[in-house]
Amino acid sequence: MKIAVYCGANSGADPAFLQAASKVGAWIAARGNTLIYGGGKLGLMGAVAQSALDHGGDVIGIMPQVLADRGLAMPALTHLEVVADMGTRKAKMIEMADADLALPGGPGTLEEITEAISFSRIGLNASPTILFDQNGYYQPLKQMYQTAVDQGFFDQDAFDNVLFSDDLTAISTFIANYQPLGVVRQYH
Repeated sequence: MKIAVYCGANSGADPAFLQAASKVGAWIAARGNTLIYGGGKLGLMGAVAQSALDHGGDVIGIMPQVLADRGLAMPALTHLEVVADMGTRKAKMIEMADADLALPGGPGTLEEITEAISFSRIGLNASPTILFDQNGYYQPLKQMYQTAVDQGFFDQDAFDNVLFSDDLTAISTFIANYQPLGVVRQYH
């Protein structure tokens, strides 16, 4: 299985975020899965990749040319693919992934995981989507999605098809039992 991880190129203010990234990288490797991520060497991105590599996992980085040109690529990846732009990177990661997981991050992370969720809702992404909710980081987003459901902008079944958790056992179970949504054909 290939697990796409979206996360910050910064480490965040709480050391628990770096610990979570290392834990997720080790978990992916221990399961015999492949990490797909943005290819960076900094912050949570670097931590998740280094941990997966340190635990014998395969790591595929997908990085836009502009970031590769800045020397931001993680060395010694199993494979680094440099693509034209961020749009191509996002499309390639969703296409390759069997599961999408977001560790804490900023606007880029939110945009990428939101696209995975949105694509799931309309049948363009059949992969389970998980927000790794370290220290409740994603609770405000969960509340926003609940507001969108309450106000008729997001379907309850689509919201229920997204997991907010920092429990790797629960995440494993969610992935194993995941059923993709059908294509939404009618809007109200």
